[in-house]
Amino acid sequence: MGWLLVIRAHWWEWSLNPQYSYGTLVPLLCLLLLGRRWADRPNPAPPGQSGRRWAVTAVLGAATVLAACLPVAASNADWRLLPAVAAVCGVAMTLSAVYLLGGAPWLRHFAFPVLFFLVAVPWPRPQETAIMGWLMLRNTGFCVEALHWLGYAAEQRGNLIAIPGSVLGVEEACSGIRSLQSNIMVALAVGEFFRLTVPRRILLFLLGLAAALGGNAIRSLTLSVAACRSGSDAVDQIHDGTGLGVMMASSALVLLAGKLLSRTTIAKAVNPPPQAAAADANLLTRGIPPTMAVPVAAIVLWSAAWIGGEAWFRWHESKAPPVPLLWALAPPGPEDQAREVPIAERTLDILLFPDKAYSEQWRDENGWQWQAFYFRWAPGPTSVQSAFVVHDPRTCLGAAGFELERKLPSWTAEAAGFPITFQRYLFRDRGLPIHVFHAVIEEDGQPVTVDNESSFNRQVRWKNLREGRRNRGLRVLEFAVRGPRDPAAAEQAAAAWLGRRVVAETVGGP
Repeated sequence: MGWLLVIRAHWWEWSLNPQYSYGTLVPLLCLLLLGRRWADRPNPAPPGQSGRRWAVTAVLGAATVLAACLPVAASNADWRLLPAVAAVCGVAMTLSAVYLLGGAPWLRHFAFPVLFFLVAVPWPRPQETAIMGWLMLRNTGFCVEALHWLGYAAEQRGNLIAIPGSVLGVEEACSGIRSLQSNIMVALAVGEFFRLTVPRRILLFLLGLAAALGGNAIRSLTLSVAACRSGSDAVDQIHDGTGLGVMMASSALVLLAGKLLSRTTIAKAVNPPPQAAAADANLLTRGIPPTMAVPVAAIVLWSAAWIGGEAWFRWHESKAPPVPLLWALAPPGPEDQAREVPIAERTLDILLFPDKAYSEQWRDENGWQWQAFYFRWAPGPTSVQSAFVVHDPRTCLGAAGFELERKLPSWTAEAAGFPITFQRYLFRDRGLPIHVFHAVIEEDGQPVTVDNESSFNRQVRWKNLREGRRNRGLRVLEFAVRGPRDPAAAEQAAAAWLGRRVVAETVGGP
């Protein structure tokens, strides 16, 4: 039951985030690797009295921490700290149980297949974002340089490649981090499957990294050449196919290399020696009775945490006020002279498919250039990650090559009787100022203001749990204007636009 809770803590990320979809295979690979280790397990050795006490304490401590994660995960399903903690708890409980059953010989023998599960844990977002940004930037630079060598005109703008008649974006899916993470899993699994020596495992690991990065660079260049020759529509046609092909080819290369590096002498025993089997039976007979209370106590603890957490949230939800009247973005009128800009399917995938996604561009009477985005996510865990982490102007505009000059004071505008609080940012693009307005509003009409993810963790995570809030809906309104030199002029023009376009809407409306 404990591992079911651990897998449940990871399932949201595995099922919704394509970057971690490989995680669904990891539990099966763990069982496969454990099965191969079982065939040549050493003779068990009873742990000492002190070791038994420490192991039982570790099991109960990990079970308690895992139980505490259940209600926190219900109110913060996107918090990546929780699956990491749950995975550590699962590994600690399993290794402690292995030690109780077979002592130090079994602990050393079975440690790697159990620890292998950690490759499926989502990376911390700050580190993941930094690595992803570095990979995208280097990938873009490689493609631009290669296009020049091939005779195509191209210019790098952040993570964008400007070619005649089109702009090609090196997005998160093209950064190579997905291939990198899956190849790490494959390299570790193949090294353990063939029971390679440590130096050969390290060599295989480095080969997997090189195959992932090199294959993704070739893929990005292929997409860039297709865009230069046939336009951006050609990229959409081959984007997913090339990504899958690179991932399969790099994984096959790692598997082949592992086979070539495998030792000629691998344990072939299907059954342990008779004395080992007798020792197993004797140890299990002596070890099961005193330890049966431990899993029973853990199951009772987890059941109480789940039932108590569910009762806590339902009690708060029963006291929730009626759904308030909220605002939405109305379609543009003739006076707006705006044109809708289709949002690519890949972008919606990265944003975890909001219920409403709209983008438009226009030029006002002053000659200023505008672009606006409006997104709405229904109640659920996807809304939190998309609104706070994925669709952040500092991330999106920074990737487009814009330079963040400074964060301006927040600004509240009245529109259709609703006060909407915007975070303000001043960017520069080749010396020209770009004023960005960004608002995140919860279903109760309250703005959410955070400066970074760590602030969001500290200020909002525990508040959600205390107030019994889970899976709230969110909406984002963001617009940017290029032209005004003065922030006050940008605010005045923004207020006029909001007065025309923001309308009242009930939650769940169109």
